[in-house]
Amino acid sequence: MKEYNLQEDYSSISLMHYSQLLNFLGPLGIIIPIVLWSSKKEHIKEMDIHGKAVINFQISLLLYSLIFFILLFISAFLTFFFIGFLLMPLLFVVGLVLILLIIIPPILGGLAASNKRFYKYPLSITFF
Repeated sequence: MKEYNLQEDYSSISLMHYSQLLNFLGPLGIIIPIVLWSSKKEHIKEMDIHGKAVINFQISLLLYSLIFFILLFISAFLTFFFIGFLLMPLLFVVGLVLILLIIIPPILGGLAASNKRFYKYPLSITFF
């Protein structure tokens, strides 16, 4: 890949960040960014680095959500034994944090990309 052949298109990069908000419609929040990243990473300057950040964040969110729902299931099961009530307030707070992580960082990432800056996603595990 030759660096000088790449075009600058921060609107496409911003769109990739904003497309994560489609998480509320199911798996589209990870599918659309993957499609945008894989189809444009060799044509748009900085698309690859932003795409990797977005995908790492989405995989991290998926992992955190999976752990949350497992703990929620265990807590719901333990409520039959009056122990699960102790975990419910903590899981409520964790659930709110997850919802905020689904909404706020993609918006901040899109805004940063539109200003030609890179956004480092919070709590993101590096897979790529």
